[in-house]
Amino acid sequence: MSATAKKLVIVLGATGAQGLPTAKYLLQNSSGLFRVRAVTRDRNKPASQELAALGAEVVGADYDNEASLADALTGAHAVFAITNFWDKASYDLEVAQGKLVNKLASQLPNLKSYIFSSLPDARKSGNGKFQNILPYNAKAAIRDDLYTYPALASITTEIFVAFYYQNWLKYPAVFGPLKDENGTFVLSMPYPRSTRFPSTSADDTGVVVDSILRAGTKYYGKIVALATELSQQDDMLALWANHLGIKAVFKQVSAQEHQKRMSARMPDHLAVAVTELCENLCYGEKTFGDSKNVISARDMPAKHKQIIPSSYKLKSWEDYVKEEDWSEIV
Repeated sequence: MSATAKKLVIVLGATGAQGLPTAKYLLQNSSGLFRVRAVTRDRNKPASQELAALGAEVVGADYDNEASLADALTGAHAVFAITNFWDKASYDLEVAQGKLVNKLASQLPNLKSYIFSSLPDARKSGNGKFQNILPYNAKAAIRDDLYTYPALASITTEIFVAFYYQNWLKYPAVFGPLKDENGTFVLSMPYPRSTRFPSTSADDTGVVVDSILRAGTKYYGKIVALATELSQQDDMLALWANHLGIKAVFKQVSAQEHQKRMSARMPDHLAVAVTELCENLCYGEKTFGDSKNVISARDMPAKHKQIIPSSYKLKSWEDYVKEEDWSEIV
């Protein structure tokens, strides 16, 4: 197939936790079907150069610059759209950025697939207990806006990516174990040590996006949840500590204690948000919601084919621990 005949897939946030593995997977596994335009704010960073070397068209654009983003989306057959709350830790900014992407995507004449990396509305779990999880609330607002564009909504597939394994390393003060004055690593959380919640490697996002694209119209109007393991927290901690040869313990604290610790590191409204986020994790699979439109990327009902090819091995927590460089926090 000639390059011009291949379908153009736009990957926004192409050097981020989900965007980078998505762009790489498409380039390495589906280059015969798709051209990839990787959209990033910084075309000179190593990840951008890596994508260019793999054959991506790397384009600079800013979520806050409508003209540059419109140019970056020109000609799209498909768009993988993701916004990042933690970039500026601003609900209003993320919602504004997401609404701009929705508006511009709705104006694309040849768009056939809009894949939106979303999150469940946590305000609907825990009997309404969690009203302040700002990253979740922002995604819900962007989703609500998306559905004001009926034609765009009709070709949309949402992805819920479970709690990243990478969060322990990327946000150790919030999600990971920290070393105390005695040299012991303490995972201090407002839920029991036996808590299990869906987790995954962000690096596996790419195979899900690729599979949705290959399926054509099959997953329009659906939510695809990527979760590799229901990981019990003390088991995760023990495996991590054993691999690294260190001492680690789990400590359950109250929500008030957790929020106080977070307030020492961030503004109070963010401390409330991350504490509620951690509390919400104790609801396990229910954090994905009860919608009949939520389907698993791997464990489809028997009457359906799996979204992810059965030959593809999702990365386990054990694999991730063994492969990761922990020197930054150990």
